[in-house]
Amino acid sequence: MAPSSNHSELSENHVKDVEKDIIQEYPPGLEKRTVRRVDLHILPLFGLLYAVSVLDRINLGVARVAGMGTDLKLNVGDRYSIASCVYFIPYVLLQLPSNLIVQKIGPRIWLSICVVGWGAAQLGMGFVPQWGYLVLCRVFLGFFE
Repeated sequence: MAPSSNHSELSENHVKDVEKDIIQEYPPGLEKRTVRRVDLHILPLFGLLYAVSVLDRINLGVARVAGMGTDLKLNVGDRYSIASCVYFIPYVLLQLPSNLIVQKIGPRIWLSICVVGWGAAQLGMGFVPQWGYLVLCRVFLGFFE
């Protein structure tokens, strides 16, 4: 038992030495300025994207009430339920692959692809002539989100 505790003490001391070296390399206040810059530039954009994301999850119900349900005959069988639920299948299944893609190509490119694709899917949902195309747009929406 003694060797393992000795080893953990050595590694803790090594970590503390490395932390001291890192802290000494950067000017004081750099971390605070960096966090503030990220907070002011990135967080409002992500907040806006999240707010719009929540809106797109509820817009199918609003569109149904506004008359889209009768135009696309969503009251036949389980069409509305299928159109509502099919969104979550790619949304759940593609979370891990999406994170792997982010590591490969970087967040800037991947988030740009997702936002443009998400916008195209949203726009497409407004012009669908049949409920099958609505389901397809919902699948793409789940993919890009």
